[in-house]
Amino acid sequence: MRLRNVHILRVMLLAGIALTWIVTTGMLDARPLTEEVADRILQRTVNGSGKSLLNFAYNDQDTVRLLQAFYTDRNGLPAWSGNEGPNEQAADLLRILKRATREGLSPQDYGVARIEALIATINLDREGSQPLNVEQLADLDLLLTEAFFSYTSHFSGGRADHQRHYPGWVFKRRQTDLIKTLTSALESSEMEATLNEVAPRFYGYMKLRERLNEYIDIAEAGGWRKIPAGRPLMKGMRDKRVRTLRKRLISTGMASLSQAKTDTYFDLDLETAVRRFQRQHGLREDGIVGRTTLVELNVPVEVRICQMAVNLDRLRWLPYELGDRHILINIPDFNLEIVEDKRVVMHIRAIVGKTDKRTNLLSSRITAIELNPYWKIPKSIAVEEFLPQLKRNPRYLGKKIKVFAGDYQTNPVSPTSIKWSRVTAENFPYFLRQEPGSDNPLGRVKFVFSNEADIYIHDTPTRNLFTQDKRSFSHGCVRIEKPVDLAAYLLKIQPNNRWSSQNIQAEIRKGKNLPLPLNERVPVHIVYQTVWIDREGNLNFRPDIYDIDNIPANLLMVLASLKQSPGASSPQ
Repeated sequence: MRLRNVHILRVMLLAGIALTWIVTTGMLDARPLTEEVADRILQRTVNGSGKSLLNFAYNDQDTVRLLQAFYTDRNGLPAWSGNEGPNEQAADLLRILKRATREGLSPQDYGVARIEALIATINLDREGSQPLNVEQLADLDLLLTEAFFSYTSHFSGGRADHQRHYPGWVFKRRQTDLIKTLTSALESSEMEATLNEVAPRFYGYMKLRERLNEYIDIAEAGGWRKIPAGRPLMKGMRDKRVRTLRKRLISTGMASLSQAKTDTYFDLDLETAVRRFQRQHGLREDGIVGRTTLVELNVPVEVRICQMAVNLDRLRWLPYELGDRHILINIPDFNLEIVEDKRVVMHIRAIVGKTDKRTNLLSSRITAIELNPYWKIPKSIAVEEFLPQLKRNPRYLGKKIKVFAGDYQTNPVSPTSIKWSRVTAENFPYFLRQEPGSDNPLGRVKFVFSNEADIYIHDTPTRNLFTQDKRSFSHGCVRIEKPVDLAAYLLKIQPNNRWSSQNIQAEIRKGKNLPLPLNERVPVHIVYQTVWIDREGNLNFRPDIYDIDNIPANLLMVLASLKQSPGASSPQ
């Protein structure tokens, strides 16, 4: 019996020692690391206040709400780490954020340096067999989630607030369900593929992105060498600068590698390459490298990258798809084109708004054509241009412009019966309407599409302006050189069409107003692209006529984002 009691005492003693060790080492209440991190994340998100939990100044006002909703749905479970520390999704996202420059975005916007430093600290602890820090893991999760939301918002719907910088910007920012996108990316473990699903899908965006990456490769290889000033370079001459010119054109695909000669002779192949460069930069195509062409050739590659990034960002505000058949008007190119099944079937020269009366940027659908249109004179023009004249001469309007009180559809009133001296710009109760005719500012054809700016595409009696290279002359509407051609195209695709160009011209000669509603409504997009890819795959640059590219500020972002390769100090 005594031996049995001794044995029991030994067992109890050993159990006591074991229990003491468990208590002192914390094994009794040990919990999975992810649960502890979840507790901290929930505390941080529930108690979060202000614009951003992590003070990312670039974030929009919904950041806190998004974080709270995302983590509440998953009970605080960390998205980017497990019990062993950061997971593969964290590495995937960090890799995408570091390459943001390749999408025309800036890694600095997404806290890349801070995320990298935090991951490095956590990995050091793990490699040294140190317990992982719960606070650091919670920080990392919130940082990565916030970075994902911000990057995805910029990647899918634009980084800059173009509505603030361009008062005539009618496009609405494209909205993406950020929580749904993140959840899908995490569940599928396909971070990049999931993000690509929310990016624009149309030709101009995808091709410009490709060319942006080509130019970034050029920049990381050292850029291109500046061509020194001197006499104009042209076919048939020899000059040591010809070598540099040829390399410059080869670097951006203007000349083929077979033309990579080392001599100083300016041959026919080089002249052809110069003409192509001039065409794609909107310059006179004479094949001569004069002062203007030289300036464009010497624009640094970093500036070109900046221009592409700005234009990519504007394209992100457009619809995901522009339409199998659509009309595209590019203001800096002064051009309207009809695209059908990925082919441009018609080019028409356009006149756009003056620099102080910019054409609005928007997407809509053409709903009607109006032959022999009335011109319902905008109030701004009526009070700024017509009212001063009417104060001096009540007969100024003549017979072609009628005055209506209260509504365009009511009977006109005689201008001479109005005491114009008492009428002011603030108190202008009249509407002015010009009747159809050869001198009507809308010409003989008007194209109607719903838009809050109340602008149109229309004909014009001032035909000589289409010979100008730079055509910013209107009050905001878009005037086109061949309105009958556009009308015939739009009417041709209508059901039961009976209209030809000849029929349209015959109806115009009658001089009577005729609205023609369209059943098949074609999308129209008015854009502002100083850089774009045409349907032949050529990269085009044009002057920033409205001065909205903001190149100096954006260039700083590009310079800070570009990687510095070993050859960066040795331009090609």
